[in-house]
Amino acid sequence: MEKKRESGEILEHMLLEEVKIEDIDYIDPPDEWDPELHQKEPNVPPVLIEEKSDEEGGDGRESRGYSLLAHHRSFWKAHAKGLFTLRALVVRSSVHISLAHESIRNCTEEALLFDALLRNGLCENRSRLSELLGYSRARITQILNLLKLPEGMRRKLLLTDDISEFQLRPIVRIADKGSQKNMFNHLIKGKLTGRQMALFADEKEKAVEDDSEPPADIEYLMNEDVQLDEPEIIPLNDQEESEDEPASGAVVQSSYTSELMKHLKLRGNEWEKRLEIKGVSRIDTEFLKGILKLRTGLYSAAVEILEGVIEANPNYAPAYFYLGRCKNLLGDPASAENALRSALEMLPEEPDYLVELAIVLEKLKRDTEASAFYRKAGSIRKRSRTGALS
Repeated sequence: MEKKRESGEILEHMLLEEVKIEDIDYIDPPDEWDPELHQKEPNVPPVLIEEKSDEEGGDGRESRGYSLLAHHRSFWKAHAKGLFTLRALVVRSSVHISLAHESIRNCTEEALLFDALLRNGLCENRSRLSELLGYSRARITQILNLLKLPEGMRRKLLLTDDISEFQLRPIVRIADKGSQKNMFNHLIKGKLTGRQMALFADEKEKAVEDDSEPPADIEYLMNEDVQLDEPEIIPLNDQEESEDEPASGAVVQSSYTSELMKHLKLRGNEWEKRLEIKGVSRIDTEFLKGILKLRTGLYSAAVEILEGVIEANPNYAPAYFYLGRCKNLLGDPASAENALRSALEMLPEEPDYLVELAIVLEKLKRDTEASAFYRKAGSIRKRSRTGALS
């Protein structure tokens, strides 16, 4: 993977502005923050945005003119020292947006940046923001969803850059505040894998929808001998004759969409007429349109369609897979990796997904990781062939 420049290197040649600290609206540090323990961290210029209005904000406080978006630890140290001013990057244009975003290593600060850009009109909508940063619209939404976490959690996340949005995604989904806090504490302590968190979140959602018994506690889940049920997978036979779209929370499996794609062998628009006769859902039809664009080399058009499918059904695993393939073909391996990992979060034993991710990781010069995914895919295929012969 190409080595990223440090945050300070990105901003050091940028024209910074001198801003009064009293004019900056900021998030208070968590109680456990100690400026003495963070003295060795580099002083990266904070990233600010000038708010359009100085009306009272949603937290009841009057806006001070600027909002702190990134590099909170640098700002907190300056504030603790009693400084009156500091040099900061004030985001005012698309050039500033790109520089600010490239300097950010903290997923919560990334969400704060996106929210501020949309709130103040520097980006008119999420589609424009995705174009500017090279992200998918689904990825923009996933990052912004971090702002749904309680304020106390977001403050703690500002202390570390080692936790990713992918790790936090299952916590965002949990409605029960007690379980959410429990999961978060285990994540902070490094005792919970992303897979365990995702399974626990799925069980919690299922219990709420079915009004059933609550799932096992998170400590119980951490026992390696315990296996919670996987998210529901849509069986092919149950969907072929149904006009309904997949149930909320159910994962659409690749074998179902592979069967759907057989209709694309028909000439012209005959496949669309065929699907209409069979009562295939609108979302499945849109998915096939995206596949057609991909097959004809119209990768950007395919991306737009597949992102629409994901927005309509975030559990459509094959849409993430083909979105990752499109991003890879468009020369955006970082976005491809994110889409493919989302697909594998739902279908971790799908060998085609594993191989595609391995190809992307090779492009990112992460050969060790790529080899592991190749081996896993080969092992799954070998087991499948052995089972078929027995």
